Amino acid sequence: MKNTTGNILVIFGATGDLASRKIFPALNEIRKSNKIPKNFHVLGCGRKKVTKSVFHKLSTNLIDNANYIKLDPYVESDYDLLSYNIEKFKKIYSTTNVIYYLSTPPSAYEPLVKSLIKKKLNIENSGYRRIIIEKPFGKDLKSSKNLNKILIKGFKEKQIFRIDHYLGKETVQNILVSRFTNFIFSALWSKDHISYVEITAAESIGIEGRGEYYDGTGAIKDMFQNHLLELLCLVAMEEPNKNSPESIRNEKINVLKKIRKLNFQEDIIRGQYTASKTKLKKFINYTDNKGVDKTSKTETFFACKLFIDNKRWKDVPFFIRTGKRLATKVTEIVVNFKKNINVFSPNNETNMLIFRLQPDEGMVVKFNLKNPGEKSIINKNLEFHYKNLGEDIIDDAYETLILDVFKGNTMLFSRSDFVEKAWKIVDPIINEINNNKVKLYGYKAGTWGPKKCDDLFRNENTWRYPCKNLVNDGEICEL
Repeated sequence: MKNTTGNILVIFGATGDLASRKIFPALNEIRKSNKIPKNFHVLGCGRKKVTKSVFHKLSTNLIDNANYIKLDPYVESDYDLLSYNIEKFKKIYSTTNVIYYLSTPPSAYEPLVKSLIKKKLNIENSGYRRIIIEKPFGKDLKSSKNLNKILIKGFKEKQIFRIDHYLGKETVQNILVSRFTNFIFSALWSKDHISYVEITAAESIGIEGRGEYYDGTGAIKDMFQNHLLELLCLVAMEEPNKNSPESIRNEKINVLKKIRKLNFQEDIIRGQYTASKTKLKKFINYTDNKGVDKTSKTETFFACKLFIDNKRWKDVPFFIRTGKRLATKVTEIVVNFKKNINVFSPNNETNMLIFRLQPDEGMVVKFNLKNPGEKSIINKNLEFHYKNLGEDIIDDAYETLILDVFKGNTMLFSRSDFVEKAWKIVDPIINEINNNKVKLYGYKAGTWGPKKCDDLFRNENTWRYPCKNLVNDGEICEL
């Protein structure tokens, strides 16, 4: 066995919600598809002693190679037991690959990384050493720089995987392929043909028992700083020099560098959901949630208008919105093309290209047709659903991203300079809010956010109000 390679996944926070809800099910699916590395072992680490297995959500094949270690991230001596367990694998395998997954509260990141480095558990003298870090990557520019500084003392950038589950979705990855390999899209992808772009990440749920965490974070830090700026970059970036993680990540940074300074008073809308009642459900105020300050001014809704000052996108507005307790759960990118006014129609509907990320992953092109038997024009859908490609499609983002860590592919993970540049965009917004210069509007739970949000357009255009399903979208709305 000495001529074989062992693969160890160390999960810090193995007793937590993220591990049982996301990581373990993803590992099960990877195992089921026969993509799990050979000689795969799980070392789960947690602060408390356990009387029963923490791995009950793992498949039988994986449980047989899973062990639990009591380890407090803040107690340096506890890492000796981890080091001992890894050394045992080194005696069995000629090469030992180790991945550290930080599935812990962000406050534990610093002591964890420092202790791994101090105990030399980062050294690649027998196989690779990689580290996965969940968001948030800091709470502002200063803290993100500090975390990156600590990381690079012991890990190279290629060893660091800052995970953003939005980027693991098939449709997100397909944005670049659709843009750059289809001439009918790439030829029109500029200010000359596109009127405006919308990015929506709507959630129908509330804060789901995370009151204390969410009240100290809010929609801007929770969604805009990471997920939504990543999506913006994929839509707006230039074609990379080559199909490589670094080339793609370089182009995303170039987009962030060109974002025009926001008009804080006119181009930002914040909202907080209030109580409401429908025929089926009753919703409470955001401030009535456990852990939330009764006088809280934390936003549960955020929308803004951005401009990218480069040759391709000069003066094309990008509208971004996200929120809790909205009408339905949906994440999509809508590219609105300019109207083609001509002799056949003095005012026809615009063409749209819609990338749907969830819940029904796919694409829609909206185009105009003559209404049969009439002289009028109707707008219809040409649609594609990822679920129609077969049963082998990976529909779980964590599954995709963990597989990429096994492969060492960093493309779908945030680089340190991206994280810091994103905070440079967000920090001034937070400063304006802290100085009471950005208003907070109420909106009824179950609606599409503050009505004031429509004012971002300042013309005849407005937000697209997406339905839950891609099928017959715009004709039949299922909420």
